[in-house]
Amino acid sequence: MRFCFLIGCLVAVCIIPHLTFSANQSVRTQNSSHMCCGVPGVPGVPGLNGKDGARGEQGYVGAPGKKGPMGPPGKAGGKGPQGDKGDQGKQGPVGTPGKNGLKGSPGTTGVKGSQGDKGDRGPSGIVPQRNWKQCSWKPLNDDRDNGLIKAKANLRWECHFVKKANNTALKVEFDGDFRICCCVGCCKRWFFTFNGAECSKPNTIDAVDAIVSHLRNKDINIHKHSQIGGYCEGIGKGTVRVGLAVGDCGHGYKSGSDAYTGYISTSRILIEEVPPPQ
Repeated sequence: MRFCFLIGCLVAVCIIPHLTFSANQSVRTQNSSHMCCGVPGVPGVPGLNGKDGARGEQGYVGAPGKKGPMGPPGKAGGKGPQGDKGDQGKQGPVGTPGKNGLKGSPGTTGVKGSQGDKGDRGPSGIVPQRNWKQCSWKPLNDDRDNGLIKAKANLRWECHFVKKANNTALKVEFDGDFRICCCVGCCKRWFFTFNGAECSKPNTIDAVDAIVSHLRNKDINIHKHSQIGGYCEGIGKGTVRVGLAVGDCGHGYKSGSDAYTGYISTSRILIEEVPPPQ
């Protein structure tokens, strides 16, 4: 309590009598050398702003900040100008053929062209020559039942033909009379020979005369004109002996029947060399 009273007396005696206010609001203290302590004055009016100081040096570049989140897409920009033409690309693979289109309508008739130049003279025309031969005999009257037909005793009835190429064929034909007689269930066969052998390409060239049944009569003797013909391949070029022979039929018919060839008439063999078949 004594301490508080002492402080109050010091304020009343030492501070209050010495406070004065000047016109410029500054505080002046008198006999400050004789004061033991003072009270802070009222703050003065702020002074005028000073001039700007000199510009300081640029500071160091700061560290890059963290990447921010991606912003929303912007609006589409306007169409830019056309760019330069690029280089030609590589050719692609060939595509599958397309379907045929519809048939177009006929075009108009064109204008007649001018006559062309006269051509060179062609080679002389050659008329193709046929290679053929005919052999004929009158009469044969050959009653043999087997073997090659003969015109006379010990003389083979053959027609000699000169074939000019290897790849051609021979067309042969017999025209004349032949018959079988005086039997029932009998058969005789007439066939062509080439150099003594029958044709094998494509097949033999032959014909048959048979009497299967005739009311059990065995005296049937009918002569008639007949014809045999065909083509034979595979015969080489050169002289070919073409003949006609007679023999048994086989196929269950009995052998040894009576045959006759060229009765009181002309018999002939026709031969022709022809191109190979198609």
